[in-house]
Amino acid sequence: MPKSMTTQELRSAYIEFFKDKGHTHYPSASLIPENDPTILFTVAGMAQFKDMFLGRGSHDFTRAVTCQKVIRTNDIMEVGRTPRHHTFFEMLGNFSFNDYFKREAITWAWEFLTEVLDLPQERLSISVHEIDDEAYDIWTKEVGIPEDRIFRMGDADNFWPADAPSAGPFGPGGCCSEIFWDFQNNDNPNDNLTSGSDRFVEVWNLVFPQFNVAEPMNDDGRYTLEELGRQNIDTGMGLERIACVLQGKTNNFDTDEFQQIIQHICKLADVVYVESAENEEQKQVNTLLRRVCDHVRAVSFCINDGAIPKNIGRGYVVRRLIRRATLDIDKLGVHETVLYKIVEKVCGVMGAAYPDILKRQELIEQTLEAEEAGFRQTLRKSLDVFAKCLEQHRESKSGHFSGDDAFELVTTHGLPKEVIEDLLEKESISLDEDQFQKRWDEFIKISGGGPDDVFTSTALQEAKPRLGATEFIGYDNFSADVELVLLEKDGDEVESADTGSKVRFALSPTPFYAEGGGQVGDKGVVVGDGFKIDVTSTEKDDQLFIHSGTVIEGVAKPGKVQASVNESLRVASQANHSATHLLHSALYKIIGDHVSQQGSNVGPENLRFDYNNPQAPKKEDLQKVEDWVNAAIQAGHDVKTQVLPIEEAKALGAKAQFGEKYGDDVRIVTMGTADVSLEFCGGCHVSNTAEIKQFKLLKDEASSAGIRRILAVSGDAAEQLEQAERDVATRCAELLGAETADVGQLPALAQLLKLQTDGLIERLETLSAEAQALADQVNASVEISGNLLVERCQSLQKQIKQLRKLNEEAAGNKAQEAVDDIIAAKRDVAGHDFYMGIFDGVDAKSLKQVVDAMRDKLESFCIVLGSNNNGKAALAVAVSADLNEKGISAGELVGQLAKAVGGGGGGRPDFAQAGGKQGDAVQAALEHSHK
Repeated sequence: MPKSMTTQELRSAYIEFFKDKGHTHYPSASLIPENDPTILFTVAGMAQFKDMFLGRGSHDFTRAVTCQKVIRTNDIMEVGRTPRHHTFFEMLGNFSFNDYFKREAITWAWEFLTEVLDLPQERLSISVHEIDDEAYDIWTKEVGIPEDRIFRMGDADNFWPADAPSAGPFGPGGCCSEIFWDFQNNDNPNDNLTSGSDRFVEVWNLVFPQFNVAEPMNDDGRYTLEELGRQNIDTGMGLERIACVLQGKTNNFDTDEFQQIIQHICKLADVVYVESAENEEQKQVNTLLRRVCDHVRAVSFCINDGAIPKNIGRGYVVRRLIRRATLDIDKLGVHETVLYKIVEKVCGVMGAAYPDILKRQELIEQTLEAEEAGFRQTLRKSLDVFAKCLEQHRESKSGHFSGDDAFELVTTHGLPKEVIEDLLEKESISLDEDQFQKRWDEFIKISGGGPDDVFTSTALQEAKPRLGATEFIGYDNFSADVELVLLEKDGDEVESADTGSKVRFALSPTPFYAEGGGQVGDKGVVVGDGFKIDVTSTEKDDQLFIHSGTVIEGVAKPGKVQASVNESLRVASQANHSATHLLHSALYKIIGDHVSQQGSNVGPENLRFDYNNPQAPKKEDLQKVEDWVNAAIQAGHDVKTQVLPIEEAKALGAKAQFGEKYGDDVRIVTMGTADVSLEFCGGCHVSNTAEIKQFKLLKDEASSAGIRRILAVSGDAAEQLEQAERDVATRCAELLGAETADVGQLPALAQLLKLQTDGLIERLETLSAEAQALADQVNASVEISGNLLVERCQSLQKQIKQLRKLNEEAAGNKAQEAVDDIIAAKRDVAGHDFYMGIFDGVDAKSLKQVVDAMRDKLESFCIVLGSNNNGKAALAVAVSADLNEKGISAGELVGQLAKAVGGGGGGRPDFAQAGGKQGDAVQAALEHSHK
């Protein structure tokens, strides 16, 4: 019988076994792929080693063993329904980079399974590719596998990438050999690997990428398989699957780590989980529990690695998983926000293998709680959208519910497909599955991805082994005589590039900083013998710095050149980068010690800093943060750097940057003492904090659930902003008649007037002019009280309100006096008495009073009055009863007039009022009202 092992013991046993075989234990890569835009998530253990497989990697080992975190969403609909589908899972892998090959990979795999894990040999079966005689012979002649338990299969089953020899893609690939466990759930002697039954489960895949798949296609309908000249090994064994085998289970979710989480969910939902459920109701409960467990586990690791819920890209995948889990736990009878309470158990179970998830447990909980709460609020809206789509379906009388509508409901509104199908089933309506699948397949190409397309190459990438790591000399030099060692155009190495060419190139050494650690890459120029290149960006591929730009003079060629960084841009970036470190310390001290960096972007114009915090900080706390940073700047702390072993740096308390990968030795930056600032950082900094000059926090806003984003400036930009604010405050004080120009009052003043700071002067000039004009009209004076800018602005607004009232009363009185004149100017329109009056500064209430006064003096009438009241239109129409009987309606007439003045309104047949935005259009509108 197999050894009894926990999942954690199995992880350790695998890693230790291959370490004993000379492998370097390399940590799992982040779920967010590094320098690989072709995939949203890490989908295979080999992904982080693609350069090593191609012979251009920089690691000093040729054998590696990993336990890799993986996210795959291709089969998301199957999660929870089947025994072995997961969104997040762990892949055990051992790798050889042109070191050992098939014999070692096969015999070690067999040794681990049968000797370390004690799996019975008779319950293991093998598959090999039909052309791979070498692997077949090793299995049968050296390992001793009976011929009735080894099967030759074709390209679809035993070639990587699958079907590549007949369908592509071109590039590296190779035969596979897979190892299967026999569950022995039937005694049919004819049931084997070719039967496609659930009796066998693949537990280990050994890939031998020794070929290059290339044209031409041979007579047998398969492309040519060229020898690569390198013999690599890429293996993968699903941890969850092998744990299931060892623990005597038939469903991965019944293993120890899953069950700890599932039982925790059972307590929250007050339900039970039954391993071998027979009745359909319990089977459905099991499915929901498994899926909630899977999705919360997946989301926890995604957030831990920096994939925050969003509406696009990988963030959308995370958001979708949360929404599916919310709907599932809702079906279990839990209708309040609860998923975040599962995170503690996930972290407790997985923390031994991945300690970093324990450090970010609070962030994960906060993010998940906010996201679930938000979705529960919007869920009803998505159901409303479904109802509208359903109504459109009924009206169109189409045979199927629209696949396009279903796709939009899933991807845009977060309504899972199975929920849509359940709702449609109740209506006896079928879904247009073909159209939905077409849209879904397009989506999967973006959200799922795969390892099949990771081997892309350019000349610079191919040259990494011979070029080696780029020496960066830019900490102390803005310009240097260096060598342009490789010139690339359109992906190919070239000996020259004409003026106007877009090029990439490598320098040895280089003063240009390559983008990393949140700091943007340097710009500048490279001048050679008769040519000049404008450098527009500098990036890093592994340890090779890649410079990009345009040849702006002459013909560029490899050789000796002078490389000059744009000094002003770099100096500004350095100031912002150092200010970012101080900001990090200030937030940690003032907002709370839970604060950790979640991302940053440091350029010459400004700095952006993301940090975890469940809610917006108080304004006074943000002011304290800004004051603390400026105090540290004014203190003139020396900035020192040193390189230390990573464990020694951690022991000193150095803060690590979120999402960054570090080697055995790290560079740390100290500003003053560790209490001021101490961080891991390879970026460029000032030599003394006084060089930062000034720090100004522009805004703090929500970036995503549980994540805040600060935008700030430093250096000359901060000083210029400070001076600009002083100028604004001075002018505001003049306009408000204040003795003190208090810059600190500007945010409150802007909030009062609902403006940005740069709009304050114009608005106050307008208000001051309006107040004076109103005062002149009523022969009054403007009197403003208060000491602070905000108080005086409030007093000015109050004065304007009072003056407007006085002005409207005066205008109303004047309008009342004009009643006889309007009556005297009566017009005959189609045999009816028509009265029209146009006023300035009269409000709607006064217009009605004029109408009432005229009604008292008339019997048959159509009265139309209008006013331009401070740029806004006011209209009033009255029609006598006898004209109402002839079809003339005040409501209809005022509606027509309102359109002409940019507004709307209506009312009764005998009286109606309206307003509009265009006061200056009143006269023209009324002049045409009787025509």
